Amino acid sequence: MPKTFSELAFSPSMNEIIASQASSRVTILTGGNNSGKSAYLKKTIQDRSKLYIGVNRFYSFHHLPPHTENTGELDNFYVNQVNTQSQQYSNFEGSFFNAQNAITRLSNERRKLLFDTFEQLFGVTAAVEAEDPDNDFSNRYVSIGGDSLSITSSGTRLFLGILAALMDERFSSVAIDEPELGLSPTLQRRLANIIVGGEGRDELFPHKPHVVLSTHSHLFLDRNVPTNNWVVAKSGNLITAKPCNGFSELHDIQFRLLGNELSHLFLPDSILFVEGVTDKLYLDKIMSLHLAQYKIIIEACQGDIAKRLNYWASSLGDMQVSPYRARTIVVYDSVKQAGIERICASIGLPSQNMVEWTGNGIEYLYPSDILSIIYRKPGLVASDLTISGEFVIYGDISYKKMDLCTRVCEQLTFSTRLPDELEEKLLCPLRIILTPAN
Repeated sequence: MPKTFSELAFSPSMNEIIASQASSRVTILTGGNNSGKSAYLKKTIQDRSKLYIGVNRFYSFHHLPPHTENTGELDNFYVNQVNTQSQQYSNFEGSFFNAQNAITRLSNERRKLLFDTFEQLFGVTAAVEAEDPDNDFSNRYVSIGGDSLSITSSGTRLFLGILAALMDERFSSVAIDEPELGLSPTLQRRLANIIVGGEGRDELFPHKPHVVLSTHSHLFLDRNVPTNNWVVAKSGNLITAKPCNGFSELHDIQFRLLGNELSHLFLPDSILFVEGVTDKLYLDKIMSLHLAQYKIIIEACQGDIAKRLNYWASSLGDMQVSPYRARTIVVYDSVKQAGIERICASIGLPSQNMVEWTGNGIEYLYPSDILSIIYRKPGLVASDLTISGEFVIYGDISYKKMDLCTRVCEQLTFSTRLPDELEEKLLCPLRIILTPAN
């Protein structure tokens, strides 16, 4: 267990990460709580040309102090933070960032640009006003639509303060710990469009600072350049980071490391395309018993899986970059629709998401214990059944497929032993897909 911050080791170092991102203007660090994201950002304080904006940035102020140039302020802050880092069992959440100072140290021209940008985004005017318009020596304050910035929402103050800090031309890099703090999803998206998406970035930040973020919000991920997103993990005193390798891993970051789940958005966690109605009824029952915590949609395709699958893929836009790519599963018998494998591959469905049963009929996946009871034959296994058209036969006993499916589903319980093929080909892979990583 590290006693001081300086005992932590980083691989790669913060400087190495930034150097490897030289062609980019942004680096995003993701990972679960206590993975070391914030620790990485705090390493930026060891360089005076890099600004660290910590999570302790909720400020409320009315008056704007006069700006006095202090050439030693960065050195003083640096010394204080280094001293804090050397204290045992001490963490620090403060930062050099101060919304008041960030706004007042901007030139008039740069401050006007800041306020103009704010007005474009929010539709509300922002300006520096005098408390007493008839007295040039009265205190100044930031007016937001006629009201003091001090009584606006915390999100408004945070948004304006972060933009002002990023406009500070003294810093070659700016590290922001969880920029989503205090911001509604709408404000998060607007800020991400500027910092990550580059909207108006060249005009606002002509000094081209490299911005490093740590985040739990999918809105701050770089969805255009996956390698700008880094996954952070901690083991003992060692904190590591590795870049995202592509869009598939980017979706994994979004839905696993950041803890997002499609069901929380009232969307299914997974969708299965099966051949017929009895396949759907039987697998619906299985899912309700063994994966009840997930919302799994099963579509009966009446033998034409390709048609339904093509419609589903077209509705997603591009299956290859969709979060449903790994969560769409096609299930078919050994005697299958012509060309189904080619169609699955053409839309970008992973091969492991194509489940082919060894038998020709879902009936061969029914539990032996239940079939033994229904057909009154101890030790009966599904492979002993004969399927002839709509009938499933053993000896002198015959049931229509729907009748047999209904009888099987009525007797299914959580403790029923399921066929190994059903477990290995469908249930186990589904659990891996749907279970969030720690």
